[in-house]
Amino acid sequence: MAFQRLKDNFELVAKYGDTVPLYLFSDLFLRAPELREMFPLNMRNQRARLMTALAFAVEHAGDIPEITPYLHRLGRSHRKFGAEPEHYAQWGASVVGTMRRFSGPVWNAELEADWHRFLGEITRVLVEGAQLDAATRPACWTAEVISHERRAVDTAVLRLLADRPYPYVPGQSAPVEVDRRPNTWRYYSMANVPRQDNTFELHVKASGVVSQTLVRHLQEGDTIKLGAPVGTLTLNPTTGRNLLLIAGGTGLAPIKAILEHVTRLPVPPWVSLFWGAREPAGLYDLAALRSWAARYSWLNVTPALSDVRDPDMAPSGTAGEVVGRYGRWDGYEAYICGPPAMVEDTVGRLRASGFNDTRIHLERFASTVATPPQRFAS
Repeated sequence: MAFQRLKDNFELVAKYGDTVPLYLFSDLFLRAPELREMFPLNMRNQRARLMTALAFAVEHAGDIPEITPYLHRLGRSHRKFGAEPEHYAQWGASVVGTMRRFSGPVWNAELEADWHRFLGEITRVLVEGAQLDAATRPACWTAEVISHERRAVDTAVLRLLADRPYPYVPGQSAPVEVDRRPNTWRYYSMANVPRQDNTFELHVKASGVVSQTLVRHLQEGDTIKLGAPVGTLTLNPTTGRNLLLIAGGTGLAPIKAILEHVTRLPVPPWVSLFWGAREPAGLYDLAALRSWAARYSWLNVTPALSDVRDPDMAPSGTAGEVVGRYGRWDGYEAYICGPPAMVEDTVGRLRASGFNDTRIHLERFASTVATPPQRFAS
């Protein structure tokens, strides 16, 4: 297979922008109408994710083993949509048809054969990942809302009961689907370590259609659907370093789960937790954190307020700014979660203060090699 020829062809076709995935999905749904119900009504995000994922796979066409862990994760993720091996075959045929449509005179039998071989190999690995996953766990779980507490106008803490054990590592996230938004999955971090009673908490800010449903419409007794847990923002307790935990908004959830994990270690390290919000209402779980700080001598909790001055409650500034005022943090590992701008700003400040990337832990859902989307049209 001429891998450079594939890359050149994809680069040529990608220049047509959003027209390419629009054509591809139209072809797919004409070819296999039953697949339409696997996707949300609004396909904008799916089109962008499809092209990103396909570009990533093409870039690594010459070394499929390198991206096999990612493809296995992708195959596992597709199970919650009801994807079957024959669906990948239909998708592959539509990809080839789309490449042919936009390639113009450069398209020939040799290039078509390259695409078929490449997509056949990708499909084999995706199906393999799904089959390995199916041998050990279900495609989806159902969870009942057993408590729904509004902590602020736009924020809620949900306590859920899964219908069977939901095996995750503290710091990971769950893909969530609600009945009001079928086939639209969003990721939320569990805010506690796994419990024997199969309950867990989600912290949700009403910032998107699924989040708004979770915050404003769900009630006790309602159910949601969960896919398999994902994520890499998990504690490595073997480094021997102390911990700097930094959260923004509802990014507190995985940080709180990691902190609870620390409480169960035989010898916990020193932990400093910084939690930033724009205004006091955003510090919706501060009482619980302070109660932990009072209980554990190795834990210090510092809130931060960026938009409102309230020195009796918290120092002024973003979480990253306040962290910087407390020292250089030599000998600490940093775990960070929050809005993208907050994370980017905090990482920049930590690097400037002497942190290298091996001591900075962020959420990376997809794989060890990159972070393309969770689905060929997630």
